[in-house]
Amino acid sequence: MTPGGRVAKQSKKQVERKGVDCFPKRNLTALVNHDRKWLPDVKNKTNYGIMESWNYGNKSELGRSPKIEICTIIKESLDRHTFHGDMDSLILFLVSASIVSFVSADFRDLPGAYCAARPGGKCCPGRDDTCTMPILGTLCYCDMFCARTSGADCCPDFRFQCLGEIAPPESIRAACVNKGQVLMLGQRVKVNCNWCTCRETSPGKTDLVCDDEPCLIRQEIIESVNHAHFGWSASNYSFMWGESLAEGIERHLGTLKPQQPVMAMHSVDMNGHRTFKQSFDSRTAWPGLIQPIRDQGICGSSWAIAATDVAADRRAILTQGAESAGLSAQQLLDCHNDGKPGCAGGYPDRAWRFLAERGLVSEDCYPYRSGKSGTSEVCRLNAKSAIQHCPGGRGYSQLYKTPPPYRIANNENDIMMEIEKNGPVQAILLVREDFYMYRHGVYRYTDPIPNKPDFHRKAALHSVRILGWGLDRTESQPVKFWLCANSWGREWGEDGYFRILRGEDESAIEMFVVGVEAKRTNGNGNHNSLE
Repeated sequence: MTPGGRVAKQSKKQVERKGVDCFPKRNLTALVNHDRKWLPDVKNKTNYGIMESWNYGNKSELGRSPKIEICTIIKESLDRHTFHGDMDSLILFLVSASIVSFVSADFRDLPGAYCAARPGGKCCPGRDDTCTMPILGTLCYCDMFCARTSGADCCPDFRFQCLGEIAPPESIRAACVNKGQVLMLGQRVKVNCNWCTCRETSPGKTDLVCDDEPCLIRQEIIESVNHAHFGWSASNYSFMWGESLAEGIERHLGTLKPQQPVMAMHSVDMNGHRTFKQSFDSRTAWPGLIQPIRDQGICGSSWAIAATDVAADRRAILTQGAESAGLSAQQLLDCHNDGKPGCAGGYPDRAWRFLAERGLVSEDCYPYRSGKSGTSEVCRLNAKSAIQHCPGGRGYSQLYKTPPPYRIANNENDIMMEIEKNGPVQAILLVREDFYMYRHGVYRYTDPIPNKPDFHRKAALHSVRILGWGLDRTESQPVKFWLCANSWGREWGEDGYFRILRGEDESAIEMFVVGVEAKRTNGNGNHNSLE
């Protein structure tokens, strides 16, 4: 009888000669092929004796250890008490007078398709030593004889494939779980903007240990805003999810504070006070002439987009739609000479200086590309020509210029008067940690995480357009607001727009507001004012 239960077909003479041939040849082959050590029969060059191997199926509390199978040899042809003195007889005597133990190959803990990979996934009836599949440089078996044995030399999927048993669940050595995902010790997973590592935090206890980088989109802020009823609602945005606050500032803002001489320039006199409508919207006042919402992507280009859109709005209004094409923010990013890449941010006043001194081609001529790449490119226009060859063979475009901008006083009435008379204006907004999650309503800063350190609440400047104003009556008390156009695409906010508290310089929205007169260059290079 074999250790696995297979009867070795051999004569009495073979038993007397080999002594320990109590296992089938296929087990011997498997064990020898695994480079295990056997006692050699020097005379007959056969291998037999005691062998050590790994038992992948032994459920010992000490872990994986050798599995010992007992093979008892009953000597039928020799006198148990007789020893004839040669090597064969000595070994035969020792074996027949004792128990020889050895460890057989065990493949049961090696997952994979073995029997299932046979042609048609077929198993073999009875005992069939040719019903094999390769495994670890040797063979495993898929015949039904395996059902009668310990199964040590049978393929790992024999019981599941051939007998229809349900495979047991895999054991889990690790101990961290994140949203149903099991993590082994040392494995990492990204949770929002932070990398978390599965670590042993105390003896026998594991947990995810995460970086402490403030993220751009934070659930705690969304919940704080929505539970407190500040007059606006917050929401998650998938296109910002996974970014850190620092990355969000770099990618989605991009306006640098104007230097002191610019901040100190005098505002224009709007000729006193007057009565205004309760609401005003440039889109309805000048239908079809106001530039649509843009998406600056992952480029800090708000300084360029807001300036070019305000210039295009006013040019369309002053020409009554005769010249309503958008202007190229990409040209401004690529061709302005400010000593730094355009996507790294810029000064609004320098954008207007470029418009006045060099002019811009149309958006169709030099389309916006940096939103996907996150970087500006090499300037592809000839600065001295009034008529420009568009990059990529897109035809030609005239250069459009404006005079220098003028600052509007930081009071509600002057800003309203300027918008009603001449169209949208450019404003600088101080963006704080909750603004990124704005969804609907009249925005005001909520200070949603007062107990967090300052680096969790970092703020930066952003350029937007103010298109009009209104009065929100959804709350018990009417709330005055500015209607503004952002540059984060139409998925954000109220179809790309937002409303913000009016008359209280909320988030510095009224601190630095500028307008401009539209101007273009005609075919002979002379500047014609469109007033």
